Amino acid sequence: MGTPTHCPYCALQCAMRLAPAADAAATNDGGAIASAVGLAPAVPAAAGTELAVSGRDFPTNRGGLCRKGWSSSTLLGSPERLATPLLRGDDGSFHPVGWDEALDLAAGAVRSTQALHGADAVGVFGSGGLTNEKAYQLGKFARLALRTSRIDYNGRFCMSSAAAAGNRAFGLDRGLPFPLEDLDKASAILLLGSNVADTMPPFVQHLQGARDAGGLIVVDPRRSATAELAQAGAGLHLAPVPGTDMALLLGLAHVVVHEGLADLDFVSRRTTGFEKLHRSLNRWWPARVQAVTGVPAELIRETAHLLADARKAAGGHQAGGAYILTGRGVEQHIDGTDTATAAINLALLLETRQG
Repeated sequence: MGTPTHCPYCALQCAMRLAPAADAAATNDGGAIASAVGLAPAVPAAAGTELAVSGRDFPTNRGGLCRKGWSSSTLLGSPERLATPLLRGDDGSFHPVGWDEALDLAAGAVRSTQALHGADAVGVFGSGGLTNEKAYQLGKFARLALRTSRIDYNGRFCMSSAAAAGNRAFGLDRGLPFPLEDLDKASAILLLGSNVADTMPPFVQHLQGARDAGGLIVVDPRRSATAELAQAGAGLHLAPVPGTDMALLLGLAHVVVHEGLADLDFVSRRTTGFEKLHRSLNRWWPARVQAVTGVPAELIRETAHLLADARKAAGGHQAGGAYILTGRGVEQHIDGTDTATAAINLALLLETRQG
């Protein structure tokens, strides 16, 4: 049986189960016996109880976990983990207090601060490690209970470039605008600045369809573990000079427009600013992009045609076709917002899906 939960480490939110290691029924959904890891001294009655972590079926991980997930329960036994609230005393040291006292003190501090400085004097900060349900609850707590507009999350530091690009193009903050499992049906995936094979191993299974179609395109200056997935006929690895990803995207867009690959009907009906974009692309022909990025012009053309062919093969169906995904590797350059915008523009030209 055990307790169903989710891995706390990244936005994949892989489903897992925690159970006493002594319970032989602690298995993953595929029936394999889970490895016992960690201690859980947080509950006095169960102090020292070994826990077993097992994968649980879920759209993102389908029963699989990475090393972070398998070892996540070790935090429960960490000597640095707080099992009770601590209050700083008059002597300057922290002393244990009960939960009721701690919560009353926190609530009182919030009320007094807001009474003195207004509701927005108190802010709330979340993270990508929260489940959708927890993030929703945190938002409701901030806006309804605290009545503050000051709510944010860690993406303000690491993903603000993509957020700015999303606002520039759509008037909305960034976010994956489709279920992750939609990638399973993709014929082509352009992945820029992300090494998911190392950072999000359960994500890799969603790339298999594109790999089988020879359509996984990885943009990374390094021969990363994810770039290796594009070898042996599974796709292409484009290795631009670091910091030149925007030039590469503009070169791809140039080919799409000038070689008749753009969905101009979609562009005219659903977008604005095409003429301005068209003029800017005139300076980024493949030979010039090769000189700037080091990516051969023929590979630039091959990539553009691969994406366009995948979109056409999908016949206009949203599930399938081509996808363009950007990660922190391209978003955190000095021109990260413009790079993410270039990726969005390429997706709009092809009527593909971007995230």
